[in-house]
Amino acid sequence: DSAANLTISSPLEAHKSRNIVFSIVGLDCGFENPIFGAIEMDYGEAEQDPTGEAAKQARKHLTYYELDLGLNHVVRKWSEPCDNGAN
Repeated sequence: DSAANLTISSPLEAHKSRNIVFSIVGLDCGFENPIFGAIEMDYGEAEQDPTGEAAKQARKHLTYYELDLGLNHVVRKWSEPCDNGAN
């Protein structure tokens, strides 16, 4: 608020369809905007492929999301494929 008191606001929702999140963790970034790391897999192509080939080729990704406190929204910062055995 205007008196610099800590206030609680409504929770944010960040939706991404056809995506499985295996793990998510908050990262220590000091006084910067909070960053979260997630291991996730997009199964959209696998769901549409009747042969099952796309499901065999589906890969997990390590993705970083940043919560922009000034604009009050979540931004996908970076994503990279990782080992499918990652947890």
